[in-house]
This record gives sequence, C-alpha cells and structure tokens, in this order.
Amino acid sequence: MFVAVTQFDQSFVNIVSITFTTLICIEMLNILSEVTRIKPMMVVSIVLTLLIYVGSIALFREYFQVSYVDGPFLLKVTITTLITWFPLQVFKKIMEKCDPSQE
Repeated sequence: MFVAVTQFDQSFVNIVSITFTTLICIEMLNILSEVTRIKPMMVVSIVLTLLIYVGSIALFREYFQVSYVDGPFLLKVTITTLITWFPLQVFKKIMEKCDPSQE
C-alpha cells in the first residue's frame, strides 16, 4: 500500500483498488513460484479466483470504480506487483544459491 500511496496521486478508492488487485496478483504469483510442478487443478483455481474477483467488481460497483479500470490502471497494478514481488523472489533465489537445501 505504501508504494501505491507514494507513487500514485489518486483518490483513496482508486489506491485501494490498485493495492487490492495487486495483492491478488502477488498471491497468485507466490503460489506459482512456490510449487515445483503446476497441476491442472492449480490453473483452474487461479482462473476461478480471477473470475470471482472480476465478478465481485461487477457486483460491488459502489466500492470499485469500474470506469477507472483501463490501460493505465493495469499498468499501475503491474508496476506495483513487480515492485513488491520481484525483489523477494530474487532474494529467495540468491539465498537458495548461497545455502542450498539438503533435498
């Protein structure tokens, strides 16, 4: 949320929309980066998560400004997701190289 507040001079509803969408993206990326083998049920659950989230946006229009979802919104979500997810993944890979597991 701190990245969104400092980087995007928007209304509070838009910042919450960006950060919540980013949170969902980060959680899906975390799941995909932790598993060693992606199974069909995982793909189905990720697709269902996205569909439920898009459906909730359509149902709760008073809490989410649908007109705000456009190209710049998706770009802001992508930038915020990469800023928060990528450094941790790089750190994790460095730690795996420096201290490999016994498996």
